[in-house]
Amino acid sequence: MKKIARRVLLVVLVLAELWLLTGFLPQNWQQGMYAGIEKRWPSQVHDYSRTTHPALDYELQPFKPIGMALLTGLLIVNGGIIVALWARRAN
Repeated sequence: MKKIARRVLLVVLVLAELWLLTGFLPQNWQQGMYAGIEKRWPSQVHDYSRTTHPALDYELQPFKPIGMALLTGLLIVNGGIIVALWARRAN
């Protein structure tokens, strides 16, 4: 049972790692991927605008380095857990 739980956890962590890595892709690639996902699995239709503020990108620009550092930290921690689980996969 432990072995199955480790393998399931490993698969979940690898998928999470791939999802986190999309944060380093160019913005137009990310938008294309999410548009494709939206076509396959549509979410609820909202009758309000998704644009919350006309200059939101400009106002959030100072926080981009913090977000990238957090994303990098999450990737390193998740990658470390994956490596640890991979080493124990034979046990």
